[in-house]
Amino acid sequence: MAAAGEAGVLGLVRHALSTGTCAGHGVEVGPGDDAAVVTATGKQSMTLDAISAGSDWLPDRTPPRAIGHRAVAVSLSDLAAMGAHPRWLLLGLELAPRTRMDALEAALAGAVALARAHDVALIGGDIGIRRGPTTWTSAAVGTHAHPPLLRSTARPGDRVWCVGGLGLAALGLHALSADQPPAWPPELVSRALAAHLWPSPQVAWGLALAATTARIACIDISDGLGLDAERVAAASGVALALDIDTPPGWRQADVDALNAAEAPWQACVAAGGDDYALLVCAPGDFDVAAIRPEGAPTAVPIGRVAAGVGVTLRLAGVDASQWLGGHLHGRRGRKPS
Repeated sequence: MAAAGEAGVLGLVRHALSTGTCAGHGVEVGPGDDAAVVTATGKQSMTLDAISAGSDWLPDRTPPRAIGHRAVAVSLSDLAAMGAHPRWLLLGLELAPRTRMDALEAALAGAVALARAHDVALIGGDIGIRRGPTTWTSAAVGTHAHPPLLRSTARPGDRVWCVGGLGLAALGLHALSADQPPAWPPELVSRALAAHLWPSPQVAWGLALAATTARIACIDISDGLGLDAERVAAASGVALALDIDTPPGWRQADVDALNAAEAPWQACVAAGGDDYALLVCAPGDFDVAAIRPEGAPTAVPIGRVAAGVGVTLRLAGVDASQWLGGHLHGRRGRKPS
């Protein structure tokens, strides 16, 4: 990095972004000028998020390509929760002086690959080189063909659904952090690592939910099931009673193996975070699973909305409210996910 300097890094980034073509995305001016120029009509959702070394990934163990993938996934997941069609993305990179150019190139490839998979135009950003942890910031803009999904529309009598896995990403971080391979079935370790390293934002689901025009409350589960469920409960003025037998994305054999290994799977499900699943509240007679987009994970009912305010959780028939929580900035220690 020191030999390349900012000019060399900028050239690498511009080359990487040029592979994610802006054609057909309403982009009049792409990377290379002081700002990008796009054409948009109607309502847009805008989101901004950042991930940092040591908090959101392990610098010595996370593959560089997965870092870029995650930087894009965090913002696409926010747009999915709003029912927005992701259109444009800006990346801000604050890089440590010793960042390897080959690692940066791989990370950019991961970002471009996920953006292209969702037909998103990477239209520019910013680069800095500083002492301190490497940080990737992504700003994304999406458009709406239907009213946006909000956190504030849940009502007593609604069913609570989950789209995507719960707790596997936190389990994957646990495995990646361990000095010795965990004593779990290899297939479970593989799925958990994939969930942590390569999260899948549920964009197709967000669009499908918005298109129903039903009264649906939605949030992406990025900071932990407990914390994000509390946000819906507070915004809607309701209580969420969650009752999960086998966590979405898991098999009963997974639970049995983790119980045998005395692994903290309950905390991973209740507070792990980084799932990029969607928590959905819909009227009790509305079958969310029936609108499943092709190739997307199924929607699983995980509870009910009731009068009151707050969140309770049962896991495998046991009161698990003690494990409810999640990631809040400023809290000491590594992000639990």
